[in-house]
Amino acid sequence: MNKIIEIKNLKKAFGQNVVLKDINLDIYQGEVLTIIGSSGSGKSTLLRCMNLLENPSEGEIIFEGVNLIDQSTNINLLRTKMGMVFQNFNLFNHLNVLDNCLLAPLKVLHQPYKEAKDFAIRKLESVGMSQFLFSNPMALSGGQKQRVAIARALAMNPDILLFDEPTSALDPEMVGEVLEVMKALAQTGMTMVVVTHEMDFAKAVSSRVVFMDDGVILETGTPDELFFNPQEERTKQFLKRVKK
Repeated sequence: MNKIIEIKNLKKAFGQNVVLKDINLDIYQGEVLTIIGSSGSGKSTLLRCMNLLENPSEGEIIFEGVNLIDQSTNINLLRTKMGMVFQNFNLFNHLNVLDNCLLAPLKVLHQPYKEAKDFAIRKLESVGMSQFLFSNPMALSGGQKQRVAIARALAMNPDILLFDEPTSALDPEMVGEVLEVMKALAQTGMTMVVVTHEMDFAKAVSSRVVFMDDGVILETGTPDELFFNPQEERTKQFLKRVKK
């Protein structure tokens, strides 16, 4: 498999607080990598470093052969290939659902309107939101907003999707509908990196699972390896605590 992202000796500090400590991780085309761990373990910071929403203190992030840290790199161009789905949706409430999905393809990719519109509608259909094209996001449930946010990311036709705890802001009954969309997306072969607290989702969909603790990657493995035969004592403690 081709590496789509290579992370080498990555460190991130906020002042004296070192959040990421010498992270090394490869992400391969077509895989679903889930990142689990306690709150404060560095999961979201690692994800946000992948598209430079957070600037690393040290190390390299190589995306499709290009070092994102290099001063000569056009990060905005590369970000067009990296879709991001946030925990709080980040939709524009002054735009309807369709226009939320059209904004970046028109303004950033400069696509022809009809081409962008047809593609965006197909992506909204794929997440079950085609009947809400002209709805205001404020009229939608949390689960519907997150499905629109996924369609908006897909409307850019990215090479990878990054999900930052996409269900943590949802009411429990809304979680399932978003996870089903993500499972269907994984089956299409989309490369996905998912920071999540949903262990059942990680077991069912992941190609690999990364367990982070105190700013380091403590253990990595397939879902079977990590969930049913963890090697590290800290991993065992974490999984025992999160089991229902």
